[in-house]
Amino acid sequence: MKTEGLVSWAQARPFLEKTPRLAFDLEGDFNLHRYGRRICLFQIALDDGTVFLLDPLEEASGPSLWEGWKDVLEDPSKPKVIWAAQNDIRALKACFGIRLQGLWDLFDASCLAVTPRPSLPLLVESFLGVTIEKAEALQTSDWSARPLSAEQLLYAAQDVRYLLALADKIDPLLDEKKKREPFLARMQTAEDYVFAEHAQPWRRLKGASALVGEELDRLEVVWKRREALARRLDVAPWRLLPHDELLHWARAGSFSENFPVDPLSVAE
Repeated sequence: MKTEGLVSWAQARPFLEKTPRLAFDLEGDFNLHRYGRRICLFQIALDDGTVFLLDPLEEASGPSLWEGWKDVLEDPSKPKVIWAAQNDIRALKACFGIRLQGLWDLFDASCLAVTPRPSLPLLVESFLGVTIEKAEALQTSDWSARPLSAEQLLYAAQDVRYLLALADKIDPLLDEKKKREPFLARMQTAEDYVFAEHAQPWRRLKGASALVGEELDRLEVVWKRREALARRLDVAPWRLLPHDELLHWARAGSFSENFPVDPLSVAE
């Protein structure tokens, strides 16, 4: 089966359950365009060149209820070749409680065995002789909007198409460079990552550590107001009010001259 378009879980499931390994990636909207965290697309590639694009937003049941999907991702005997898996691991745990296992992070392998600052397009060109482009505009496009464009689908498929072949080239270098042990240690640490919501997320804003006393109290108040309104309007919080304006209000008790009217005073 060769496909690079959207398929249902029912179509992809037999192939994903029997494949000995797979390349994996996901696209999402994590407080970029809309409120909250959403996984918007799963991309999977197999050794025979098949590329599956699974759309969790089009599936009525959602990926957390796809029978067998969690089992595939949590099967430690089925390697998942991923480029820079850290964000994917966090998204899977935050959105669906999935603990990715069988991780083989191509980025980490390349850092250890090829170059400290690897680039996927450069590695694909160097090892496979193929030129690919990584369009930032597509990377940060609204993946929650439907329908997805032809350009988005091509971009998504490209993200996994070359990962398995590239892993086959780089894997032997881990032994040549005597980096197998530290690589496996990194993979275990990544798999063991535990996602937890920050108890006071407003304190994580850049610059918040310099606030004290009433300033911190005001920051908490305005942050919670922004969150409540962003959730109600289904918009990314920073699009309602930039982080630096929250800090300005915390210090001064008011917004800057850029916001003469309270942008958070939308009627309930």
